[in-house]
Amino acid sequence: TNILRTLGYRGARETSMLAMRVSTRQWLCFCLWWSIGAAVAVADEVGYGKRRCLSEWRFRNLNGSVAVGNASVPGTSHTHLMDAGAIPDAYAGYNERDLKWVALETWVYETAAVVDEVEVHGSQRLTFETLDGVANVYFNGELLARTTSSFLSYSFEIKESLRRKENNVTVVFEPVLAYTREQAKRYPYYVPATRNFNTWTEPTHRPFLRKAGSDFGWDWGPAYVTTGIAGRVYLETLPTKLLEISSMNVQQFARDKEQSTVDLKITLDIKGYEQSSELVVDLFLDGSKVQHVTTTASSLVHSRMDISHTLHRPLLWWPNDHGDPRLYDVRVSLTSNDGGHTEISQKLGIRTIQLVQEDVDDDPKHGQSFFFRINNLPIFIKGANWIPLNSFPTRVSEEQIRYTLESMKAAHMNMVRVWGGGRYESDFFYSECDRLGILVWQELMFACAMYPRDNDFISLVTDEVQFQMKRLRRFTSIAIWGGNNENENIMEQFAAGDFMPKSMVFNRDIGVTDFTKIFVDVVQPIVTSIDSSRPFVDTSPSNGVYSVDPYVKRWGSTNSALFGDVHFYNYTGDCQDPNMYPRGRFVSEFGFQSAPSLDSLIEVGESRVWESFDSFWKFLKFRERHENGTQQMAQQIQRRFRIPFPFGDEQWLESQVYAGTAQEQNWLGIDIVQRASGYLYLTQIQQSLCYQTAVEKWRRGKMLSEGMTMGILYWQLNDIWQGTSWSSIEFSGRWKSLHYVMKRAFTPILVGVNTDESGKNVEVRGINDLNGSIELSVQYELRKTDTGKLITNWTRPISIKSLEVSDTYRANVEQLMQNSRGAAMAPESRLQFNPCEDLHHFFSPFKNVKLGRSSVSINNVNHHSRGRYEIEVTCRKSVALFVEIGVRGVPGFFSSNSFLMPPNETQTLTFTAVNASLDMSVDEFSKRVEVGWLQKIYDSNRAVRDESIWRSTTASIL
Repeated sequence: TNILRTLGYRGARETSMLAMRVSTRQWLCFCLWWSIGAAVAVADEVGYGKRRCLSEWRFRNLNGSVAVGNASVPGTSHTHLMDAGAIPDAYAGYNERDLKWVALETWVYETAAVVDEVEVHGSQRLTFETLDGVANVYFNGELLARTTSSFLSYSFEIKESLRRKENNVTVVFEPVLAYTREQAKRYPYYVPATRNFNTWTEPTHRPFLRKAGSDFGWDWGPAYVTTGIAGRVYLETLPTKLLEISSMNVQQFARDKEQSTVDLKITLDIKGYEQSSELVVDLFLDGSKVQHVTTTASSLVHSRMDISHTLHRPLLWWPNDHGDPRLYDVRVSLTSNDGGHTEISQKLGIRTIQLVQEDVDDDPKHGQSFFFRINNLPIFIKGANWIPLNSFPTRVSEEQIRYTLESMKAAHMNMVRVWGGGRYESDFFYSECDRLGILVWQELMFACAMYPRDNDFISLVTDEVQFQMKRLRRFTSIAIWGGNNENENIMEQFAAGDFMPKSMVFNRDIGVTDFTKIFVDVVQPIVTSIDSSRPFVDTSPSNGVYSVDPYVKRWGSTNSALFGDVHFYNYTGDCQDPNMYPRGRFVSEFGFQSAPSLDSLIEVGESRVWESFDSFWKFLKFRERHENGTQQMAQQIQRRFRIPFPFGDEQWLESQVYAGTAQEQNWLGIDIVQRASGYLYLTQIQQSLCYQTAVEKWRRGKMLSEGMTMGILYWQLNDIWQGTSWSSIEFSGRWKSLHYVMKRAFTPILVGVNTDESGKNVEVRGINDLNGSIELSVQYELRKTDTGKLITNWTRPISIKSLEVSDTYRANVEQLMQNSRGAAMAPESRLQFNPCEDLHHFFSPFKNVKLGRSSVSINNVNHHSRGRYEIEVTCRKSVALFVEIGVRGVPGFFSSNSFLMPPNETQTLTFTAVNASLDMSVDEFSKRVEVGWLQKIYDSNRAVRDESIWRSTTASIL
């Protein structure tokens, strides 16, 4: 609330607003009549006046055929209608498609606020924290503004329009798609953007509105294009003289590399004082007063005041796994001699951040480095990309944010990239990153498109960047500012004809001009002027810059292995072949898809989804927004696993399902839920193996000879709904196999096993990401895969220097087999040592491995505490591969999962529920615990009849 934007009218835009005021007068009278019954807001006394939070509104479409008498704000069109029971759950079934009419309507909010005689004569301000969409704001019938940015707060002085007693506030939201299409039509040339498969909104022309790009649909999420008052609204009565600290900026300057002495410079922007006033400022650090300053208001320059303080031997803020993220509490108290008083506070971590882009040697052909140095120590970055947690922003809770970020911390991650196609996150999000030691790569909200560069749009972008920069710069965790996601990279696809209208050729010269105008000429100077303490990259991926001052961009292939960061996607190659992954200084995106779990689909799948195989398959395909994604997943699975029929033959499957020949599920006595569960399980196991291969390859690549890779941010951390995606955490909060595997692959000390490029040798390397050398002992085991019998084992000590990779073991596979008489042709090597969980390596695809019949059971379940349970798991008979434990209907995560179990091994695991207050009985919880593993999936998916009979049958698939 300290950072507000008062809208200023500019040129032609003002004329259009005035024209709207006249043309809408007739229907506006109806709007005011409609609002007579609106609830009066509750008035709250605040330190500097009276504030009325306007939280209860009437909500309806333009003609009144759909109306909600009491809509709670913050909210949006879909949430109001769902809360009132006017529409079903938007996420369920095919409701995204069935509810598209909501996005095509004009929606009207109305409320009234009563003020007394005293307030009428005071200064009044009406503030909207977030207007999501194209909003026309009226106060007592007068148009205040037409707003077109979801990324700004709007504040209006309304004293001249204020009435004693009832005052009417009306906000009218125009249909977003109609607005963007009209703007695109008026623009002098075509502005391209990516288009999404299986999405009803395309072409969206989304670059013409400052709103979350993913609201229009993306290749991992739905398109609802929701609109509404998505933030708080309040009417404030302000004293004639209001002493206020509108913003506080804390800068830190270390006198030496060790940061043993750090100077703080605190800059205050002050309002509401008399020039003759005497001002007293007190600075508190962790509750203790450390500075007392008295000055006169007349000495302030541009209403700004600086305070200095020196810290000796401060406790530093460190990223996760590198130390404690220590935060100081900084509070400033300001008092004037005429009775004014105000305070402001924030958390502060003492740390330095550098993005090091230096020549690796004297030969420019060898490129430059790209790594982060925190507190003067190089840090290997491990983390993921963050997308919006929900299509409806007001439904995101602080508990969800905390749980998801704590899941990152638990998996040894130290950075999250807030992707530029979503939203700027809440203050709570960044506060949690501060608390948890998770660095933030913060992008501005531009993604996968060109953008207009007319004066009105540039003005809006300027306001947005200034507003968000001033809001976010106080958070310690933010490590880097990014201009956009893939806006330079996407030009290559536009030039190839992708996403372009037929017969239209992309003009790269115009694209480069548009990009340069916005991100180099406008955004970069604003960012560096407001916050010069952090690095800025104009796009991701990029080749970095030739020079920061002056800012000279290095154009060229955006995925160079020698400069900047890279994004990598290859869905047709063998994802478990390390050679498929290119070298790169910093991998800020890569990934592969998996389907959601059965539990997630049951949450949103109506009963008809499970009536037959064709209904299930159509529903699963409806939740897929990446073209050819289902086929690509099947191809990856088939390289290593036996995929349950008919999932592996999509061409035949499609011909049967969409021809309407697939009928009842029980024709061959097969349970569709059981067979679907096996397929969904395999997609998640395969996805995790792809990521494990890539991460271990790039972590080994820290060496100059292998790419100098110093960071990996996988795509993507979380889900926006229950659908097929690249996520490691499902919408419900359930960890996929991928998140458990990343927890093991991101451990600071890793021993990785892989077969070399020749395929003849097995290599073991130790990786140390910590700032200190380590010595440890590695125990190797060679076992038969059919029985799990131990063939041989040996132990070797290893030593790994700080931030280095060390070769620890190398053996010829053929000799290893010969020396281990009795071993199967496809044994597995299992490593076991203290710093991380067990690792294993197979020498053949799993479909070629002889597997024994294993048995995995849950022996004991105990209630540890609210939201936490302890279970005991035992494997018998033979080795069990990819053991997955779940709790039906209770999302959460285990201390370990998706692991290998030799026979006669018992593990004790802790389960943490998303619902931290869960208090389910042990008996009920035990009934919900389920366990699966590869052999069980194979066994449960055996056909009752021969597969050839299935294929010859046209009456039914199952």
